[in-house]
Amino acid sequence: MLYIVPASMVLLVLGSPASTADDFKSNCTLPFDQIAVKPDPFITCGNAGSKQNGAPLSAAAARQANAKNNLCADASAPITVDFAILTEMQAQTPAKSTLAHSRDSLHAFFPLNGTKIGEGDVARILAFILNAHTSDCEEGEDVNCETSGVAKNDMHIPLMDPTKSNPRSRPVCTSVIAEMIPHFRPATWSMIDLRTPVNNPVRVTGQLFYDDAHEACVMAGGTLVGESPQRISLWEIHPVYAIDVCSSTDPTQCDVTSNSSAVWTPYDQWVTGNLGQVQATGRSERTECGTAKH
Repeated sequence: MLYIVPASMVLLVLGSPASTADDFKSNCTLPFDQIAVKPDPFITCGNAGSKQNGAPLSAAAARQANAKNNLCADASAPITVDFAILTEMQAQTPAKSTLAHSRDSLHAFFPLNGTKIGEGDVARILAFILNAHTSDCEEGEDVNCETSGVAKNDMHIPLMDPTKSNPRSRPVCTSVIAEMIPHFRPATWSMIDLRTPVNNPVRVTGQLFYDDAHEACVMAGGTLVGESPQRISLWEIHPVYAIDVCSSTDPTQCDVTSNSSAVWTPYDQWVTGNLGQVQATGRSERTECGTAKH
């Protein structure tokens, strides 16, 4: 059962919060409930985020933050997507100008297998992890109340297409992004930047989210180019609901729809027995964050 600590109790224990936003709310059983850190250690930053001084975000930014923090989407029947689907979703996404007053146009707009999908649906994707690193760690981003530190910011995970040869050697502009938010984040997930599976494909499950704060890479002079952080589509798996590691290094042996424990092992279980198969892909970002003057 998920227990949410009342704001009054947080104030008594911690003093004034860093944000005037409402406490983070999750009116559901967390998708990773059994391994979640509870109570939420970052409860003082609300679903809608805030500025560093506690000032609220604009209405559009607050709606985006609420979408980023949705841990209550129906995960009972995840939709399988791939890099081609997310790229085509990018091409068919409603114009950003339509999002100024509502994100409704992002919901159920893309036809797939006799239904329509969009933001708020839970999807899963087969991929290789290019790297994993803490995001906006030195200054924090508004969804996380502009708070610095590894524990209070997202784990940013560029994913690479497993159908391509040497996927981890391909340009980062061909990646799609997964984000692990800091709220309730399992302890093992918070170390994925130092213990990144790099040889085995992974299956990442979570909410489809459209990150309209960025721009997707585009072809220019025969080369994919784009602003940092680069990606082929603004459609992300955000927040991550589950991450599993394939028992094989061959992606053709990793059926993304399989429920077999012989094929997939939850990352938190896999990593304990496979420390020789991981890399510290985000060590430099973690070090820079730790040495920065906040």
